[in-house]
Amino acid sequence: MTKLLKDFRYTVPLEDIPENGLHLIFEDMSGILSEAEECRILDTARGEVFLHRVDGAVHLKGKIAAMIIIRCDRCLEEYTREIDTSFFYILVPSQSIEGKREIALEKEDMEVSFYNGSEIQIKEIFREQVLLQIPMHHVCKEDCKGICSGCGVDLNVEKCRCRSDILDNPFSVLKELRQAAK
Repeated sequence: MTKLLKDFRYTVPLEDIPENGLHLIFEDMSGILSEAEECRILDTARGEVFLHRVDGAVHLKGKIAAMIIIRCDRCLEEYTREIDTSFFYILVPSQSIEGKREIALEKEDMEVSFYNGSEIQIKEIFREQVLLQIPMHHVCKEDCKGICSGCGVDLNVEKCRCRSDILDNPFSVLKELRQAAK
């Protein structure tokens, strides 16, 4: 069964997932990053997900495409970054781990996540996937020169206004003191 959804505030009750699975398409997920400070969605984001129940777990396969706006860590200017990613989770009820001691996770366990109650929070899964695509260091372009720590100009746009003799040599202040003492 396929559903095209306009409203993104969506949770999926487990009983709504038919035996042959549920395919959901979200046309507008613009509010997905409303709480994120470091970035925001430009225009809209589009996503889709396929849910299939298997032995008490839910297999979730999805993809999301969006254009985000982020601020460069070097020059502080905003730039856009395209996100287009696919993902897969095996969702198991959180009560299935209650009372168990710590165990070592294997590589295949990284695709396992948990849900509480009788519904799957689709918004949180999409939000997590977008945030995972954002690089640790936000750089608008590989050769971004950043901002001068002395005068504060954007070095991508204009030249530094600092005095060159001060920047050329950290001991230039001592040279000036020596000349003044003569």
